[in-house]
Amino acid sequence: MADEKTNEKKLWGGRFSEGISDTCQEISESISYDRQLFGQDIQASLAHVEMLSRQKIVSPEIAEKIKSGLAEIEAEIINDEMKFSAELEDIHMHIEKRLIELIGEEGKYLHTGRSRNDQVAVDTHLFLKENLLKQRDELKSLLSTILALAEKHKADLWAGYTHTQIAQPVLLGHYLMAYFWMFRRDLDLLEFALNETDCSPLGAAALGGANYPIDREFTASKLGFARVYQNSMDAVSNRDYQLSYHFFVTRLFVHISRFCEDMILYNTVEFSYVKLGDRVTTGSSIMPQKKNPDIAELLRGKTARVIGNLQALLVNLKGLPLTYNRDLQEDKVYLLDSVRQAALGIGGVIEILNNVTFCPERVVENLKRGFAQATDVADYLVSHYNIAFRRAHEMTGQLVLFCETRKITLDEVSKSDIATLWGGQYEFSGDLLKLESCIARKQGTGSTSYVELERQIESAKKMI
Repeated sequence: MADEKTNEKKLWGGRFSEGISDTCQEISESISYDRQLFGQDIQASLAHVEMLSRQKIVSPEIAEKIKSGLAEIEAEIINDEMKFSAELEDIHMHIEKRLIELIGEEGKYLHTGRSRNDQVAVDTHLFLKENLLKQRDELKSLLSTILALAEKHKADLWAGYTHTQIAQPVLLGHYLMAYFWMFRRDLDLLEFALNETDCSPLGAAALGGANYPIDREFTASKLGFARVYQNSMDAVSNRDYQLSYHFFVTRLFVHISRFCEDMILYNTVEFSYVKLGDRVTTGSSIMPQKKNPDIAELLRGKTARVIGNLQALLVNLKGLPLTYNRDLQEDKVYLLDSVRQAALGIGGVIEILNNVTFCPERVVENLKRGFAQATDVADYLVSHYNIAFRRAHEMTGQLVLFCETRKITLDEVSKSDIATLWGGQYEFSGDLLKLESCIARKQGTGSTSYVELERQIESAKKMI
């Protein structure tokens, strides 16, 4: 019986006389997380062995036995019958070792013309492409959800803020559409990452290509890739497609975090702009009255996590010499996590939007208390009395101070108040201070006017 410290069980152990230490084996293993890639690894192996058979590199009989063995292994893993061991390092070695156990020596032909370097690369390309396609559909669902809410609330008033201070009245639909366009740009970035991922590295082998008449275009087509890498060294060392994905997820979560921050703030008793439903809130272990926006808070917190994954891969890649280095094994830790978090993030925002009640009547109170019509007053003085804007700005500021001192709102100012403050030559038109009129006066593409919001919504519908 072989000493447990030898590399007899390693598929690469031929030139070694002493086994790896337990500590180094623990450092070396990745099966604890890359077992998730078993489906992609088997898919790529099936395409590879079919190519080997077509190219007469292995016999059709051997190819069929390998295919049959791979199908049996896939069933074992799906049914949780495969035993995983750190000793076999990764999912690639587990599948190949099990294949040899099942079909004998013929199983050793599978690795002809490939390396774990291009094998892991094709697995991660397949995994990421599959998830990008899912997340594209999920993002479109999110956009449709926002669009439906914007149309539902296209006539409701809302507050626009700068510096977290009341700024101007806007339409609630317009506010929601701001997030539509953020997530729509994320969809564009997803498409960019998808294009970068849609490229097959299989056949690059260790780094210089294979010593057999392989057909890389065949395996690429079989696996659904649009093209193959044009340089074998680039194929095994490139992780730009993952960087693009991580940046997509990072920017997506920055937008998610901003939305969640709004919901958290607006859900407070002090604001009461929204009410979050039971399905997206949790309670307190000690305070019975609490209804906490934990889901929004957790999504906000996950933003730090995905930013960390992007940063980790950037630092990992910085200074790596060509081509493959074992440092790159860590890329799957970041990738698998970010893929999971992105799915949770998109789904979480959809859940929040489906379980939120907007309270525009409370918003109207604050618009008045915050003198949100002030800019309209200044612009009215400019257009009706030919006053320079800076002078109109100063006069309106005096009016706001007047209202604050007397604890009244702008729409409660009387003609005598205006005469006292500015003189008798100035007066307001009847609807000047109506919040709806402030909305209607806005002009230009993308403004918050009723007409422009309608146009914006119709334009967005065509995009999705």
